[in-house]
Order: sequence, then C-alpha cells, then structure tokens
Amino acid sequence: MKLVSYTSDSKTRIGALLPGGIIDLHGAAEEYARLTDDIGGPDITDHLPHGRMIDLLRGGADALKTLQQALTFFQDTAINEVKHPAVSTELLPLDEVTLLAPVIHPGKIVCVGMNYPNPELAGSAGAPQYPVLFLKAASSLTGHQQPIRIPRVAKEVLYEGELALVIGKPGKYINKENAFEHIAGYIIANDVGARDLEARTSQWTSGKIADTFCPLGPALVTRDEIPDPNDLLIRTTLNGLSVQHGNTSDMIFDVPFLISYISELTTLEIGDLILTGSPKRNRGAADPRIPMHPGDVVSVEIENLGTLTNPVLAEEQ
Repeated sequence: MKLVSYTSDSKTRIGALLPGGIIDLHGAAEEYARLTDDIGGPDITDHLPHGRMIDLLRGGADALKTLQQALTFFQDTAINEVKHPAVSTELLPLDEVTLLAPVIHPGKIVCVGMNYPNPELAGSAGAPQYPVLFLKAASSLTGHQQPIRIPRVAKEVLYEGELALVIGKPGKYINKENAFEHIAGYIIANDVGARDLEARTSQWTSGKIADTFCPLGPALVTRDEIPDPNDLLIRTTLNGLSVQHGNTSDMIFDVPFLISYISELTTLEIGDLILTGSPKRNRGAADPRIPMHPGDVVSVEIENLGTLTNPVLAEEQ
C-alpha cells in the first residue's frame, strides 16, 4: 500500500494513493464497515480517529492488513464499479489536494551520515567504524511538490536523496535478525543541508535543521511491497540533470544493522524516521555537488517507491 497524509478543505487527512488519485481512509473505512457489516467485515475506524498516520501505525499489522482488505474492496467497487452499487466513496484527484510528509509529527528523525563509499577516497579510507548519526527537527519536514526554502543566511544548499525507514513497532536492543519486524514501511527523503552553515562547527546540525530541509514523500510504501530495501536504485536529479545515482546495496551499514545499532542508543518508537544516507556517486563518478538556487527543481527517485519532487524558493518567496 502507498499511504499519504494530505490536506483537503483545510483538514488534514490520511489516504491511500491509488491509480488515478487518493482515497480518504477514514471515509472509506466507515463505509467499508457499513457495507460489509452483514458479512462480518472488520471495522478499522478505531485506528483512524484523528486523521493521523501515527494512529494507523499504532494499530499494528492487523490494522494494515484490514486496511488492505478495505482498499481491495474499493478498487473493485469505487474504481472498477463492478460489485457494490451502494459505494459512494470517490477518488480525489491529486491536483485537488496538498500532499504533506506522510508522517507529520515523528518523535525522532535520526539521520545517518557517511553511509555510502566516497569515490574520492581510495578503498575504505574515510569509512566510519560506527554509523555517524545526527538529528533533524520535525519542523524541517515538508511534502511532495512543496517548496524547499533557502534561508537568507545560507549560501551553499545541497540535495541528498535517501531511503527513509518508518518505525511501526517500538523496540530497544533490537536484534538484526528481527529488525524488519519493526519497520512499517519506507519513504523517499531528501536530506537537504547548507554546507556553509554545517562548516561553522564540528557538528552538522546547524546546516540540517532549517524549515523545509527534510522533504518526505510522496507516500509511505508498506514493508510488504519492498522485499529487499538493501537493493534499490536511487537517483537524484537537479533541473533534470542526474547528480546522484546509486543503489542502497552500496550502504556501508545496511538496514538491519542501522535498526539494531540505533536501538542500542535510544528506544525506537512508532512513527520514528531513520534516514539511511545518501549516495556519493553519479553513475560511478563523484557526485558533482551542485548547489541549489531559487527557481531550481530537485527530484529523488527510488525504485518501487516513486519520485519525490520539490521546487526551490528563497525564504522570502
């Protein structure tokens, strides 16, 4: 499933991204429960009380399984119009909604730096012994097609296309063998950073926490749709020019290791995000590292997840 957070009619909702548009999950769940009540259909409305993705994730695997049943039902009725004439739920065209970051208020956004080999360094030189971690603020999140705003104090702002993990089951000291059980799904992320602000201190945070510096989307793709997150093509383009091109198989620390290692340091909670790092290559050559400017458009594409696109504006725009 491809799950989204969006606004429509000034209300924040969660939905499913289907061919041709978005279906509102709360409305669909209520109607599904009503139409299937006489045949014992499951009720998932308890998992969607406030239109927040985190509430759905708290419902666990059972809620997601039932939701998949409801969406299959509506694909056969609301979309294909072949089974149930009483269905009133309709698809919302994408141009009538505003997509938000799929998880709006995560407890933590844990980012992994230096997790891909650097072609400018020979062999394993410069590879970290442990994952290099830093945090982003929830206020840095923004959605697909929403602008990245360059702060007036920043002069060198760069893209970093990444695979993001969404925690669906809490845990501490998680074994690598059990790591995937704690993942609800995957999202495309762009770990935007201002290199000139990062260079002010020995910590990167100053250049990473700006508003809109963590585009996320367009959808949360559930774990069942991605058999192996450690083998996904990832590509970043700036104004159509390829600037990053790699594969998650190149990561120095793979997905299970990151889940296990980070859970040794902090309890992973439902809705937490882990950004797994950005390729430093562009089809084998070094990433050209072209700064972004107002008027640019940056896109991150990850195999089987879709494409995250954001226009770039000045903070004042």
